[in-house]
This record gives sequence, C-alpha cells and structure tokens, in this order.
Amino acid sequence: LAVTTLTREECVDDEDYAQLTEFGRHFRTIPARLHEVHANLSIGNLGFEEFAAWAHDDPEGIFRSF
Repeated sequence: LAVTTLTREECVDDEDYAQLTEFGRHFRTIPARLHEVHANLSIGNLGFEEFAAWAHDDPEGIFRSF
C-alpha cells in the first residue's frame, strides 16, 4: 500500500489539493513494482497522483506497471 503524506497546508489552494488527490490518497501496488514507485517519486520523475491514476485505471485498483 502506497500512501501520500501530502496535506492541504502544503498545497497552494484547495483546487491544487483536489487535483493532486483526485484518485485518492493511497493505492495498492504489487511488491515487484514498489521499487519502481519509490525510485520515480524520489527523483521527481513522476508524481504520486500519476501512480494513483494508473492504479485507478486497473480493474482491481492495483498499480502493476507503466
């Protein structure tokens, strides 16, 4: 389970917060993809909201790969 630590206070306004949490504040991933999530978030290549959107698109709500 991947969970964002983003809070409203860190966002410019409520609209920014809504956009960044549109697909939720958490998503599930398979263990083999956890490093992929961590690495991309660490270097700022992808945002949490992008991974959450991909998980949202999966029928079971799980991030499996790009």
